[in-house]
Amino acid sequence: MKKRTKTLYAVLAALILCAGLGGGCNTPPDKKYLKDGKQFGVVKGLFRERWWNFYERGVSYLQGGFSQEAIADLKEALSQRDRDQRRARTYGMHFVDYFPHRELGAAYYHSGNYEEALKELELSLSMVESGRAKYYMNEVRRALLKTSQKDSAPPNINLSAGAGVTNRFKLKVEGIVEDDSYAHKIAINDDPLFIELAEKKLPFSKEIKLNKGVNEIKIKTSDLLGKVSEKTVEVIGDFEGPLLNIDNVVDGQEVTEDRVVLKGTVADDSGITTLKINDTVITYKKEREAAFTQTLHLTQGANKITLTATDVAGNTTSGELQLLRVSRLSRGKILFKDSPLHPAGTRQPIRLALYGDGLLDTGEHRLFAAATPEQPGSDFKLTLKELADKQTVFYETMYIDGSVTGADDITAVKINGSPLTIRPGKTIYFNQLIELKQGDNKLTLDVQDKKGATAAKTVTITYQAPAVKQIGSRMSVAILPFEVKGEASPASNTIYDSLVSAFLNQERFNIVSRGAELEAALRELKLSSTDLADKTKALQVGKMIAAESILMGTINETKNSIEIYARLINTETSGLMETRDVYGEDKGLAQVQFIVNGLALKFKHSFPLVEGIVIKAAGKDIYADFGIASRIKKDMKFIIFREGEVIVHPVTGKKLGSETKELGQARVINILEDMTIGKLVAEVTEGQQIQIKDRIITK
Repeated sequence: MKKRTKTLYAVLAALILCAGLGGGCNTPPDKKYLKDGKQFGVVKGLFRERWWNFYERGVSYLQGGFSQEAIADLKEALSQRDRDQRRARTYGMHFVDYFPHRELGAAYYHSGNYEEALKELELSLSMVESGRAKYYMNEVRRALLKTSQKDSAPPNINLSAGAGVTNRFKLKVEGIVEDDSYAHKIAINDDPLFIELAEKKLPFSKEIKLNKGVNEIKIKTSDLLGKVSEKTVEVIGDFEGPLLNIDNVVDGQEVTEDRVVLKGTVADDSGITTLKINDTVITYKKEREAAFTQTLHLTQGANKITLTATDVAGNTTSGELQLLRVSRLSRGKILFKDSPLHPAGTRQPIRLALYGDGLLDTGEHRLFAAATPEQPGSDFKLTLKELADKQTVFYETMYIDGSVTGADDITAVKINGSPLTIRPGKTIYFNQLIELKQGDNKLTLDVQDKKGATAAKTVTITYQAPAVKQIGSRMSVAILPFEVKGEASPASNTIYDSLVSAFLNQERFNIVSRGAELEAALRELKLSSTDLADKTKALQVGKMIAAESILMGTINETKNSIEIYARLINTETSGLMETRDVYGEDKGLAQVQFIVNGLALKFKHSFPLVEGIVIKAAGKDIYADFGIASRIKKDMKFIIFREGEVIVHPVTGKKLGSETKELGQARVINILEDMTIGKLVAEVTEGQQIQIKDRIITK
């Protein structure tokens, strides 16, 4: 009797336990399979028939290719907890990444049930974005298209920006690829864009570095079934202003008549739009070369003549010359004049002869009365307008305005060895847009005339980027070694270095610790790289190396796939700022590098560089004029700064830009529709007060 009672109590206890576990006792039998020397259908620790046990075992079945067993377990997990979630808490302080809908979708795909797979993957993506769900969504759609045979045409490429003529060194190529089914891949100049999920309308954007002249940009796209479309466009990089030649007068020439007819040519490879001579504007219909004549009325004494030519790309070349109207001299009278072309002490006659159209020719040797001091004895006058021999500027690009005058026709002009397209003439005005690198930039102008005589002039331009826009002023990130799970391969061993390189190449974050720096911090804290999987210890390292944030994560690798999951944590607040992942089933080094670059790109897009102004300052609260649409995030920091007065060169008068003064930094605490509120985290620069219209840039 006692034995029967004990048995009854045991049965009742089991029933109560099953009820408390959400009906988990009516589950598939616990089966384990051995395949290729590895066991599948297993869990770590005891199987207590909780949702995380069924999920873990279902994933194990799926990895072994046992789809039906995986489906049964994943359905049971969903009956207990029906939501995909990162870091779902199991018990105590234990967390797992829980994706039952996603994994069930993958299991249905492998079993050939594509309709059910599609439903589960759509549910998963509606809850949490993940690279693996997108991968299988593409696979399911591809399978359905093959079955339905509804994909009838290749994708269509619609370009909204990118073609034509531009004077920018970088061009953003933008557009949309549309497909009757799903556009999948896009490459620009054979460089594939990072696209995870195929769409019927797929927008694209890529910044292209342009060269001078014709740039061919090739856009290639394909859909899920491999149907390919291509489009090629030409973009002309025009960094030169029009070339201006004056044929019949030179700067400083003396004239006895009250009028002259100015003759010359204007030329540009991309086409001329206007030529302005003093107040008269001559319009053109994009001619590449045109002759011009313009009657000028002169007053007694010096007469300044200004010329400005503009091309299709918006480049402008300007120049000026002076004509000196003097009293008529008697024919045959000989004058003597020293000039830099003729050594001091020698006396050369100035021949005065009527040159035509009321213009008096004073002789070639009169051209250089105003030659620059650094060119004694030269047969040329080289002028770089508003440029001193050495100067600092705060612009990344600048126009070089110049002119060359020679005793004989100028046949060649080069800037840093690159020849300008010119038409021979005695006076040539030119304009060139140049891109400056950080630091010193040497600029050399070389000229040659028809007799082979040469001259050169060199200046040094130092480009100093405003401090608030330098990488050192951006969000500082320490990239920690990732925890490796599953079947580590040579591919996973390269991921850390590749990730650091990818973040550096993005030029969005200030990477403050890697390699030796990180090793030194770990030694001082007596930690190993495996300890960094612990968030608390990782934060210790981040604070020690003065990083504002740390990037940490995991690499989950199976025999046929690799998934990289990364999270960015604020070291000051310990708050999670962003999580991103990528997934692929090609473990070749090139493809792994591609998805690693994609991961870095995701973080760059998650933390955009936003510029704005202060619209209100109230104590430590700073109000900025950008809101939700800017994609700014809570806990991001922004710099408040003020641009100083425009710096003007004291000799040349050229505007060199302005320095910036940082006033303070604020952390984002609230993001509204049209504005963002930040709280100052550092004292305002002494003697300064933040004002409305001060500038802001995110870190």
